[in-house]
Amino acid sequence: MQVLVAHDGSPQAGKALEEAARIASKFSGGITIVTVAPDVCMGSEELSPEECSLVARSLSAEAEARARKAAQSLKAKGIEAQVLVRAGRPPEQIVEAARETGADLIVIGSVGRHGAARLLLGSVSSRVAELADVNVLIVK
Repeated sequence: MQVLVAHDGSPQAGKALEEAARIASKFSGGITIVTVAPDVCMGSEELSPEECSLVARSLSAEAEARARKAAQSLKAKGIEAQVLVRAGRPPEQIVEAARETGADLIVIGSVGRHGAARLLLGSVSSRVAELADVNVLIVK
């Protein structure tokens, strides 16, 4: 069983990672950790193209560092994980990553790093569940 776990560095993402590891171990499957750096430049008129590029690289590096740290925590338990770093809208990028990796299951925390934003924009986990072609486990 291939498991894709969405990870944004939040406590809920940590719980999702633990659950993904438990499932992958039980079913002798692989884990891919996907993290999505927000695309702050899309529609932005306040930042120059150079500033957008700099901000995007910084956010991507930050996201990758979080995902690699998560992968290291799994490696310490004897579980290997692949890391994917995407940029854009998290729900769409998570679902696309699941398709690309052939994931059988997406595991995601119920609330991410920006919990207050979900009240205005809708929950990332709920949107992933709507868009996904595979089962989605939302971890509380």
